Amino acid sequence: MKRLAAIFLIMTAFAAGTARAGVFTPAEMDEISCAALKMQLFYYYLAPDRDPKVLKQTIKCRGQNVNYEMPKWVEPTVAEMAGRKVWRDPEEGEISEAQLWQTTVSMLYEYLELTKKTFPPENDGANIQPGMLVKEYADIRIRFQMSMDRLYRARTRDVTMGDSMGGRGRAVMAQFNLVLKEMESIADAISSTNSRKYAEAVTASAVLCQDSFRVLFNPPRKYAPPPKESQASRVFSMALTVVGILLVFLAVQAVLSMNDAKSNAFIANYQKKVEVFTEAFSRQFININVKYLVLGPAALFALLGLLTMNVILFFLLTAVGFMIGMRTPAFVLNSMKQARGRKIDNQLMDALILLANCLRSGLDIVQGFEMVSKDLLPPISDEFALVIKNYQLGMTFEKALGVMEDRVASKMLSYMIRAIVLQRQMGGNLTKVFERIVVDIREESKLDEKTKAMTAQQKIQSIVVGIMPWVMVGVMFMFQPETMIKFYGTPIGMGVFIFCAIWIAIGMKVVASLGKIRV
Repeated sequence: MKRLAAIFLIMTAFAAGTARAGVFTPAEMDEISCAALKMQLFYYYLAPDRDPKVLKQTIKCRGQNVNYEMPKWVEPTVAEMAGRKVWRDPEEGEISEAQLWQTTVSMLYEYLELTKKTFPPENDGANIQPGMLVKEYADIRIRFQMSMDRLYRARTRDVTMGDSMGGRGRAVMAQFNLVLKEMESIADAISSTNSRKYAEAVTASAVLCQDSFRVLFNPPRKYAPPPKESQASRVFSMALTVVGILLVFLAVQAVLSMNDAKSNAFIANYQKKVEVFTEAFSRQFININVKYLVLGPAALFALLGLLTMNVILFFLLTAVGFMIGMRTPAFVLNSMKQARGRKIDNQLMDALILLANCLRSGLDIVQGFEMVSKDLLPPISDEFALVIKNYQLGMTFEKALGVMEDRVASKMLSYMIRAIVLQRQMGGNLTKVFERIVVDIREESKLDEKTKAMTAQQKIQSIVVGIMPWVMVGVMFMFQPETMIKFYGTPIGMGVFIFCAIWIAIGMKVVASLGKIRV
């Protein structure tokens, strides 16, 4: 009883609100009436035994008479749809494709005719308030939803309902689905006694119904691949690109020849840097040609730019490769120096124990260094042997230790060297110092392993932040190279590329800094 009373109050409030002002404007009533006529015509188009009068029909829409001639595709296509059974119902039996569409369209016509009951009598209505039609709207919405469910699920082995009507089915189903959403809005409008919202929802439904009817007169939209470029034009454009790159190279060479002094100074500076890096690598016991480290990335990026067959991208990638190549020797040197320092850290505890035993047995520190260079494995044996060699060539032992400290990136080794220097200058028990350093190395290794476990997630995140965008760009280049080249070949594309590269680098730096623990 309470529920019936609530419904009665809603209907009374809605009727009172709409009595003060009309539900629809004249333009909205014209849209609804026009949509109902078009849905009626849509229904007749889908009937195999249609009346010949339907072939050319004149309907009145928005105060004007509009002539509609049945599309030519309807006659053969609907005949096939009528003979194709796509649904089996326990009560109705086998239902054809055309009948399923007719059922759905007829419900829309019924829905629009139900709405016309709320028109005033002078507009062929009964002046019934929308609140009095709650049950009818709910019933037709449920039946229309069930009909739409049939459309989505009905199919044969070779045909789905989206392929109906010569490929127009998908577009029509999309419009019908939007009409269903508007039916739900009508229920909300009636429950909230909002007559304006009700009129807007009904008018939107009418417009969508007319859009679905308009689909019948347009060819279905299908994917059309872009026209293929002929082999001759492709070869010609490639030849022009190669010639353009060669001309640019010649222009660069001409500019360099006109500025011999600056070019010679640049080459001399480059040669000097190569010598400095070569010496630095040799101090790490590594023989490597620094020129390969510089020219390798530049050549690789230039090759990638050449494969794009785009002059702008070629020079952009070449410049990026050259910048990376200039920084590669320092990066490789620091990486190898740190890796060598970590290896020495792992061997330093054994070296200190051996040095402490040598001092206990009566040997001096120099003889202890000789024992380490003979008994332990590289790289620490090489470093200690180099200290002994420099000492034997006339360098002071403290100076030889300082050279090793500059060469090796190891904090614990620096502690050991400073302890030895202080002991030789001021005296002290060096054996106790070595034992204390061994304890510190053990504790620091435990702490280092713990911090690595705690910051592993941040390190992985920084790697993912830096790598994933470039992986995605590479995948897009693989699948749609022409589109990507066209975009990144424009000034906007280049700006986006540079902007993203800068912010990705900032993101990597920020995320990596979150995993650094400062003591």
